[in-house]
This record gives sequence, structure tokens and C-alpha cells, in this order.
Amino acid sequence: MPAVTPSIPGPAEALEVSGAAGTPLRILLVEPESEQSHQLVLSLSGHDVDITVCVDGAEALLRVGMARPDTVLTSADPSEVELETLVRVMRRVTDIPILIGVGTGDSQRAVRALAAGATACVSRPYRIPELAALLRGALPPGEHGEGGGAGTAMVRAGALELDTLGHRLFVDGVPVDLALREFGIMDFLLRNDGRVVGREELWTEVWHKPLPPVNNTIAVHIRRLRHKLGDSEARPRFIHTVRGIGYRLDSSPGG
Repeated sequence: MPAVTPSIPGPAEALEVSGAAGTPLRILLVEPESEQSHQLVLSLSGHDVDITVCVDGAEALLRVGMARPDTVLTSADPSEVELETLVRVMRRVTDIPILIGVGTGDSQRAVRALAAGATACVSRPYRIPELAALLRGALPPGEHGEGGGAGTAMVRAGALELDTLGHRLFVDGVPVDLALREFGIMDFLLRNDGRVVGREELWTEVWHKPLPPVNNTIAVHIRRLRHKLGDSEARPRFIHTVRGIGYRLDSSPGG
């Protein structure tokens, strides 16, 4: 796997990981081992970092928009969501650094994660000076603190507005709560407003694996989405079914 050899800082600067603006570095830590996360939080305490701990990949995907971290640090084997999928989905909504903690036997997962958009790898169990060097060096100059980090990404189409980082959908200005897969479907449909999206294309984009020969999961999620949007299959305002092909989102007035 690609080697990462950061310059190791001297003792006086080893734990200076905050940005130039002096505001705390916000880290989203994805760590299934409680002892590992506890030790890391203790090691970095008092050194101008704000760590949000997630026990699995699913929680991390939900929190990445709410916590607005400056960087993500994840183990190479997060539970619930595969590492490659975790990185790929995060890359759809943010360009912040994603660091992978790599231990024995994690090489192949790390290679796939780097190909999916991860920034760098760091040895795990973590050596604090090495980790501090990566955390400090991963952020571009001037992109820490307020005005930096993840920022805001809005996708707008007609009466629909999707906050990709805050994980929120607004219909006519009214917020609508969406589950993770529902959010992924709406994100993809909105970015393809007016175009017919095939079931296989939608499945591959949201679930990141081949569509099974017999599967009604998409139809179930679309039905739930329509209910939340105040839509209906018989008289759709937003999501139209194209028989034998897939779905089309129409955000124009009158649908």
C-alpha cells in the first residue's frame, strides 16, 4: 500500500494541531474500539482539539454534516459501513481530509479507501506525534476555523432544497426528516432533475453494489419518500414513475 511518511515534529511542537486561527481543530473520530478512542481523546486533551467520537460508519455519515468537522479520522474497519463506501459517500458531500488508521491486515482496505478519495493513512495504534503531524499538515492554509472546514452545500430545484452537509430536506421551506437511504435517493434525483434515472443506476449510486435480480427495496423507499413529500404515485408532484425504467424527479411548478 502507499506509504505515508510525515515529518515528525520535535517535542516542543508535537501536539500543536490547531489551525493558524487558533480555534480548536474539529475531528470526527470513527472508532469501534472504545479503549482506543478513549486513549486518543486523553492523549489529545488540552491541545486545542474538539473530538466527536462515532462508534460505527453509519453514525459517522449522519454526524459528518451536523458536527462540521475539519477532518475525519477513521479506523480501516468501521462497523456497519465498509470503509470504501464510507469514504465514497463522505466525498459526495465534503472535501475535508479523511485519514485512515491502518493496522496489521488493513492494507487492501486502505488501498481501496485511497482510491475512493481518502487523503492519507496513518499507523494504528496511533503514535501521537505522527498523528499530530498529519492532522496539522492535512488542512490547506487558511482553511481552519470559521469560514473553513466543510462549509455549506445546498442543492436547490424548484420547491425542493437539500442541505447535503446538514442532512436536511426542505419542501416549500418546510423541513422534512429523511432516513440515510432516502436522503441518498433525493440527493441523486435532485442532481438529475428532469432526467429519467434507471433503477439499476439509482441502486448503484445509493447502495454502492449491484442490483439484485429480484428486489423491491427501491420501490419501498420511493413510497416512503412520496409520503414524506406529500406526493402520490397516482398524481405525483415531484417523483414520477417511468414504467419499466425507473424514476424522474420534476421540480418544476405543477410537476
